[in-house]
Amino acid sequence: MSLGLQETRMRRKRQRRWSMIKWLLILAALGAAFYFAYETARQLARIEVEQLEDRVATLENRLQDSGEEKRALRNDLEATQEKLAQWRQRYQQEVPEGEPAELLDLVRARLEEGVSADRLGFVIHKASTERECTGGPVTKRFIVQTPLSTGASSSVSFASRRITVTAGGPSATNAQGQPEAWYDPSAELTATFYRVGGENEQVKGKLPINYSVVIGDQEHRFTITEGDNRAFARVTWESCAYP
Repeated sequence: MSLGLQETRMRRKRQRRWSMIKWLLILAALGAAFYFAYETARQLARIEVEQLEDRVATLENRLQDSGEEKRALRNDLEATQEKLAQWRQRYQQEVPEGEPAELLDLVRARLEEGVSADRLGFVIHKASTERECTGGPVTKRFIVQTPLSTGASSSVSFASRRITVTAGGPSATNAQGQPEAWYDPSAELTATFYRVGGENEQVKGKLPINYSVVIGDQEHRFTITEGDNRAFARVTWESCAYP
């Protein structure tokens, strides 16, 4: 009886011990699993942090490089704009526009025609804003020649008959479109200036027509306008020092 009771106690004791061992093993396994999970998470977190730190460093470097590049581009732009302004100013100073450009073209044309640079320089040097006119003004009238007009009173002379002026143009038309004997004052005319012992000079244009004939040191200036009579035109002459 006592022997059976003792065995029962021993068996229960072994069962309690084994239960404790199992719980210890379970706790150890849980602790190991927790530690492994914790260590794994810590390693992953460390790797992620390192990657993020590297990314931040890369972005900071790129940002710095971008800032330096922007500054370099800005400096280059400012230098280019300054150079452009200098060249624009130089262009405006050295390349004439408007009336200076027209004068330069005229000088080039005269040089190509054989006029010496000394002669052109002398003329420009002697030019003055105040005109010294000693002859005229004198106004005369003449008949403008048309395909239907005759040659009577078709020219006038000035400067002691050294220059003769004539003009011709298309006929005016009536309401039926038929040509008249007089000229059309709104049409383009051809004026001819005949020089005694010299070449004839011709100019085309609508009235009023302004033209100059240079003889020696005198400039003979002419202005042709519409006359009071429909067949006539008026021409005003004056002689001024040249240049």
